Amino acid sequence: MNGSFNPVEESVVWVADTGLFVACGRQQNNKYTALERFAQRNNLSFVIPQRVYDELGGAPNRSTPGQTPIDSAINAGWVTVAEELDYTNSIVSQVMDDVRTYIAQSSNRREDQIEKADTALAAVAAEQLTGSDVEFACVVTTDIDAGEGIVSALSRNGFDGRVQFKNGFELIEEIA
Repeated sequence: MNGSFNPVEESVVWVADTGLFVACGRQQNNKYTALERFAQRNNLSFVIPQRVYDELGGAPNRSTPGQTPIDSAINAGWVTVAEELDYTNSIVSQVMDDVRTYIAQSSNRREDQIEKADTALAAVAAEQLTGSDVEFACVVTTDIDAGEGIVSALSRNGFDGRVQFKNGFELIEEIA
């Protein structure tokens, strides 16, 4: 984990990507239950961008009849869907552009091939850091380029020392 703050403090928002939940599997999986226990034990709620919710909403209903695993997590209170992004906010637009450029350069992909959910993670973190009493953001993703890009973009846009990236696979390994 990068950064110098304790990510389980009250003033930290945890912003999570699709990959974290996909890596956990179904609700009956021990990784999923470990993630739920981790959130409850630390009294935190993973905040996900609307794009991440949309990606996870297509999960099969086999896990819980009539309900996707992400909806179960939301209903249990350990996942929250962020408000729609305010694209008129210059910081939101700038960090999204910066993340897209960073990922494209580090992965040798064209910018139009970068997942919009990756840039939305940075935007949600920026909005949380500017629009609430949150002091720090811990961004959890299984995409290393995205995680490093988010830290870089937010640091360059006024949030230096206030954001860290946690590899989702490492988090699952630590708590499972």
